[in-house]
Amino acid sequence: MSNGQIQVPNHPIIPFIEGDGIGPDIWRASVRVFDTAIEKAYGQGRKIEWKEVLAGEKSFRQTGEWLPADTLRDLKEYRYRLKVPSAPLLAAVSAP
Repeated sequence: MSNGQIQVPNHPIIPFIEGDGIGPDIWRASVRVFDTAIEKAYGQGRKIEWKEVLAGEKSFRQTGEWLPADTLRDLKEYRYRLKVPSAPLLAAVSAP
């Protein structure tokens, strides 16, 4: 922040949690809309670098943890984050 205004870099890194269930389908469609909107608004001057962080069932299947320490670290490091709709992260989940 500078003078009460959020300073957004031209190429911010935004972590996202894809989600379980229909999350991957929603993410594939959403990211195309987000990227196209940014390109139309700013041309080539701005672009988001999307960084997937793991949580939920996908995380459990890959790491054995529902919410890995790496995910928590990344979510603290970056000011903005995006979570695609899915089952509640810490409830209504079942082991494979």
